[in-house]
Amino acid sequence: MFWVTGDLVTKQLLSLSYRTLDKLQADTLPQAQIKLNLTIVATEIEKEEKFTQVEIKTANSLIKKLEFEFPNSNSDFQELAIAQKLGLYPKIKKLEPNTQLQIELPITLKVIKAELQKEQGNSFVEIRTANDPLRMLEIVLPSAEVNIVEEMIAQIMNLPLEEVRKLIRYQVKK
Repeated sequence: MFWVTGDLVTKQLLSLSYRTLDKLQADTLPQAQIKLNLTIVATEIEKEEKFTQVEIKTANSLIKKLEFEFPNSNSDFQELAIAQKLGLYPKIKKLEPNTQLQIELPITLKVIKAELQKEQGNSFVEIRTANDPLRMLEIVLPSAEVNIVEEMIAQIMNLPLEEVRKLIRYQVKK
C-alpha cells in the first residue's frame, strides 16, 4: 500500500508545472563607447600569417598605448587600410608621428588589470577588449588609490563604476 500511494503522489507532483520566478541571466561583457583624443608618438606594424598587429604609442593623453589586430586580406595590408578601418580616412591616410587622432570606437571589455605603484603614486592599467580591431589599451593614472583608480577608469571608458569593479584585478607594488 505504501509503494502504491507513494507512486501516485510522485506522479501527481511531477505532472504539475512550476514556473521559475527568476530568469536565467548569463554574464555578458560590458559594452562602452570610447572617445580617444591623442597624439601618435610611434606606430609599429607587424604582419603575421592571419592578421596584422598595429601598436600605437601616444602622448598628451592618459592612454599611452593602443594595440589593434586587423585580419589580413588578399591585398597588401597598408596603413591606408588601417586608417579606413579606424574611420580616419580620408583626413588621415598614414599613421605618422605627431599626428593628432580623434577616434570614437565601440568596445567590449574583457578584463582590466591595474598595477598600483604605491611609492611612485601612480597606476599602470591594461584594458583587454573582445572586439575587432582594438585589442588592448594601456593607461597611466596619477594615483595609486583604489577608489580613485576605479573612478578614473570609469570616466575614461564611459562605464558605470559597478562595471569597472566587476572587471578590475589589482596588483599592488611598493
